[in-house]
Amino acid sequence: MASVVDPDMFQVPLAALCNSTREALSTHLNPLKVLPTDEGLLRDWRGLAQLAGFSGQMVALMGSKPDPTAQVLSQWRQGSVGLLRSILGQLDRWDIVNDTQNMMDHDAVLFLKRKEETGASAPELDADVDKEILTIADVYRLEQGMEPQRYDAFLLFADEDQDFAMQIMDRMETEYGLKLCLRDRDLVGGLTFEHEAIMRLIARRCNRLIVIASPNFLKSEANKFFVTFATALGIDQRLRKVVPVMYQRCQLPPELTYYFWLDYSRAGKLYDFWTKLHNSIHSPSNMQSSRTNLPAIKANGEESCSLKPQPVLEHNTVISSNWKDEDPADSCSLGSENSSTLSQNFEASVLKKQKSLSLESLKSKTFTKLLNKISRRKAQLAEAT
Repeated sequence: MASVVDPDMFQVPLAALCNSTREALSTHLNPLKVLPTDEGLLRDWRGLAQLAGFSGQMVALMGSKPDPTAQVLSQWRQGSVGLLRSILGQLDRWDIVNDTQNMMDHDAVLFLKRKEETGASAPELDADVDKEILTIADVYRLEQGMEPQRYDAFLLFADEDQDFAMQIMDRMETEYGLKLCLRDRDLVGGLTFEHEAIMRLIARRCNRLIVIASPNFLKSEANKFFVTFATALGIDQRLRKVVPVMYQRCQLPPELTYYFWLDYSRAGKLYDFWTKLHNSIHSPSNMQSSRTNLPAIKANGEESCSLKPQPVLEHNTVISSNWKDEDPADSCSLGSENSSTLSQNFEASVLKKQKSLSLESLKSKTFTKLLNKISRRKAQLAEAT
């Protein structure tokens, strides 16, 4: 490959010659020379056309033009600056070589520089990959063939509380090694709908949502919408999605009052705000399911033991004082307990199931209300934007 500093002229096409260089060549070659070279070559443009491989008919056609040398240079597709110099030497036109050497060198260097500048072309966009890019980290990870970036938590705060949010970011990322997502720092530009991108991050990429509550925070309808959205996700997925932080005292909306809040202003020997915040965000990734001695909680609220599951009773099941159909081998280590103890344990299990079913019903109603509220607020945000 030709080097820009010391170019190989045989690799530089004639197209690299600028107009001033071509005019200089025409000035020297257009006038006809009478004396040929020792090999019988004409020492003007005709000799150049002959050595360039043009036919006699083409040479005659070029001679009918006002600038035949320009015709030879433009029609000579396979020619190069190095080959042109070589032919001029064969024609004993060293005068032309000396007069145009600096001009040709300058043209060659300029041509190669422009070629390098335009050589790097932007890759074609892949729609499937581009739609996964929400944050700056996604760009680097997807270039390396990795999955999009996941975060320990999305940090949601009012612009007026930015200084405190920076404290949380610095402590959690520097001291505890967590990865937080912040709108102004991490989101890429050009997202069509910012709120939709944040919703995707909260739902799919962030394990938690840290809410920094303050009077300024509650002034934003968007902030309240994101909290409601995360709350609904937590209920639907049965996850502890929201990590609420009380930065400044304020009147909370009803859907946020039942959370256990981390109070930044609280002081006490047993209360370490930063450690408590880290433990609330952190999600252990290597949880071992060695819980053989603990009861497993089913999705429908029933409690089972390490042996065989107990019979599931509906709401209208009649509770008798004696469990006559029970096989001791199928019970949860009841062994030689008397019938009174069996009855008490059984009644306690049924009461616990009834409470669990009531809680499920309450969650279902709460989730429905939250979904309705999300729909209304999303419509309000759409109208505002």
